[in-house]
Amino acid sequence: MLLAGSLATTRPFHMGFTQWPADLTAEGVAKSVNFANAHGDLISVMFIGGIPWDASLSGGKYSADVDKNLAYRPPAGKKLFLSISPLDQSRAALAPNWGEKDNQPLSSKWMGKALDDPDVVGAFTNFALRSVAAMKPDYLAIGIESNVLLSKNPAKWEQWKRLHQATYRAVKAKNPDLPIFFTVEVNHFLKNAAEAKESDQIGQVKEMLPFEDIFAMSLYPHMANQIPRPFPSNYLDFARQFKKPIAISESGMTSADVKLKSFGLTLHGSEEEQKLFVERVLGIAARDKYSFVVNFATTDFEALCKRLPPPADDIGRIWSLTGLQTADGKAKPALKSWDTALAQSFRRD
Repeated sequence: MLLAGSLATTRPFHMGFTQWPADLTAEGVAKSVNFANAHGDLISVMFIGGIPWDASLSGGKYSADVDKNLAYRPPAGKKLFLSISPLDQSRAALAPNWGEKDNQPLSSKWMGKALDDPDVVGAFTNFALRSVAAMKPDYLAIGIESNVLLSKNPAKWEQWKRLHQATYRAVKAKNPDLPIFFTVEVNHFLKNAAEAKESDQIGQVKEMLPFEDIFAMSLYPHMANQIPRPFPSNYLDFARQFKKPIAISESGMTSADVKLKSFGLTLHGSEEEQKLFVERVLGIAARDKYSFVVNFATTDFEALCKRLPPPADDIGRIWSLTGLQTADGKAKPALKSWDTALAQSFRRD
């Protein structure tokens, strides 16, 4: 098992971050981008602000903002993990529109459409195909934390299954060697989220495994107080039952307690807990030969949260201290453990 300070010289998984900004300033963006480039061999790009529905359906020209994002290329030698989703950020309804900018309201044409409506299937599939053709990712998620829909809006789950299957088949037909999958939010999957208690998470996800090339998990243990502390070394053993390659699509552990005034909650954490979480996740990834591990935030982003109105500011604070460096650029103890693993040469037997 790979752990910080171990004698291992190789690792079987890629490591990386998203480029989520430390602040909504040029400096804040640059700080996160530079850190991600320096401390990983994989860059995670997540389009979480919607889908250009009309242009994707018609095959028409995308807006300058969409084209700018599709033009992204990782630095030389870095792998690219691209994530798109037909669901909105609540994971409960159709994604918003991405036009001249993202997160725009849906037009009356799209409002209320079923997830398996032919127009939705056609537009989402075309966007996936155009994104792959433009960006040539090494990994592709066509759903982000999709199982949360099963908890929050189970009536739409069967619709989503048909949408995912159709998109998977179409993209796979043209890109047979590209790993394609949806990501699974672990707190819902293990029913640590209240909304998930009545859902058949394991059974429904198992049913979709033929349309999953990787079992990819979204992992934030500080969001569920019932998860034992420190983070258990056997916590992710359940993933092995699916007999699929495994990955961590996004993750994080808060390095200090976070008070969420809007919700009357405190999420608990410390720098030592964050360090142990990183070490244990990397150790599990080495043991089980994961495909990749992503820590969502490079840098703490309290400054960004202060710019948001309530309750969005508190929602952001859930993850605001999960970076591996502080907002002023100071390395946290977890970063040394991360970099120790990164220094080991990538080799997948």
